[in-house]
Amino acid sequence: MHPHEKIPGHTTRGIACAAGLLLVLVGTTRCDNAGPRVSHPDVPVLRVGIGGAPSQTAERGVQQFISNISNEGLLRVDQLGRPEPWLAESWRMSHDGLLLTIHLRRNVAFQDGSPVEAQTVVNVLRQNLPKALGSSFEDVDTIAVDKDDEIRIRFRHPSSFVAESLFDLPIQKPGSGVGTGPFMITTPYASLTNSAKMTANDRYYLGHPVIDGIAINYYPNVRAAWAEMLRDRLDMLYEVGVDALDSMEGASSVSLYTFDRPYQYAVLLNSRSPKLRSPRTRRALNQAVDRSALVRLALAGHGTPSAGPVSQHHWAFRNPGSTFDYRPAEAAATLATNHSERMSLRCLTPAGPPYERLALVLKQQLQDVGVDMSIGEVAPDGLVPALSKPDFEALLIDVNTGWGLFRPYRWFHSKGTQNLIGFSSGSVDAALDRVRHAANDGDYRAGTAAFQQAIEDDPPAIFLAWSDRSRAVARRFDVQAEAGRDVLSTLRLWKPTDIPAQTSPN
Repeated sequence: MHPHEKIPGHTTRGIACAAGLLLVLVGTTRCDNAGPRVSHPDVPVLRVGIGGAPSQTAERGVQQFISNISNEGLLRVDQLGRPEPWLAESWRMSHDGLLLTIHLRRNVAFQDGSPVEAQTVVNVLRQNLPKALGSSFEDVDTIAVDKDDEIRIRFRHPSSFVAESLFDLPIQKPGSGVGTGPFMITTPYASLTNSAKMTANDRYYLGHPVIDGIAINYYPNVRAAWAEMLRDRLDMLYEVGVDALDSMEGASSVSLYTFDRPYQYAVLLNSRSPKLRSPRTRRALNQAVDRSALVRLALAGHGTPSAGPVSQHHWAFRNPGSTFDYRPAEAAATLATNHSERMSLRCLTPAGPPYERLALVLKQQLQDVGVDMSIGEVAPDGLVPALSKPDFEALLIDVNTGWGLFRPYRWFHSKGTQNLIGFSSGSVDAALDRVRHAANDGDYRAGTAAFQQAIEDDPPAIFLAWSDRSRAVARRFDVQAEAGRDVLSTLRLWKPTDIPAQTSPN
């Protein structure tokens, strides 16, 4: 999860002491290894708990949080799909789409104190853009310093994806991994297991964070982390999954901040498998899904039904055709016509919530149209290898296809760097290339419409629902929430409630 993802607004609710097991945990004596209680006004250190996620190891969970608040890119993409300045002060594209100019902020330093100079940024882009863009890098002609604080990227062909790709390309000091964010790691990466410590970056260009440091601990699941928060050993839960929200209703000591993620749950389909080769079959599988019911039953209402790989928030989104409508009778008839026997589908998924419930609800809905889906659980380190096995048919995961169109390009273009299932469609490729080479909004909108249509005709996945996530923060911290963003984007402004507010220079 990236710290600058869109939030329609935050929800603050009281969180009750959990019933059952958690009530028992609250009443137990503190564990000897839990450490002393922190005196929050005197030592403004934020204690963060990361609950285990099905698709990542403990080390990966800690690293993800660290990266989110220690690294920044030149641009980021908002929920409408528009690039906007981040580490850069401003940017502009020429009318013909052949020149991208990025104006850097002055007096920005890396966390080790060395200046972020234009030539350094150019070197980072030259080294990392080819990998980030993949085949799209062939659009780039030159990357060079124009002035002391300006970088110019010239294109051989118009390329809208370069600006969007900068969202996923952190600016780090070459050879060191040192970023520019408001907090920096003090635990050596080689020593990361299930805990880490960070300290405030006193050279941060927007001002020294109010919080002096962050202590991070990883737990096997969110409920274990929540139990520690109830014992006053944590100040924040990094991600509160749907499965834990029910246990957090009622008490007055914690606030929840909920935001939309640029990820959606989808079942990636192996179109090379004989039973899934027909686009009609894959369209029918999409029509078999009641997405509203799935969000209600499997996600407890925390999500948005999908309408394909393009977010409904995107400025160029158009209402789709019938492929993603719930039409079970039509789906059953198509599947019966296309398959002489009752269809079976083997679907792999990470173990744990919410995948278990998603898979079970999906299994029932597919069964209603004549498809028997078996579910196989996969360990985090087994997801990618599973895709290369000859018997692979389907994989239920959350796919980062928002907010712009560059991320769907990586997943579903035949040359995309994240096209894990080997999907290939001439019409999808042509539409995505049209978006990629758009020189203006009109061209981009037309390419997006063509891409949506191509996906509707030849879907590479069963698109289910866009996910949301909540962060839980103790109310003794003033969270300085900012409309339209994940609260982590304002972490440098958080403060214990009895410390005077800090004025932002931005």
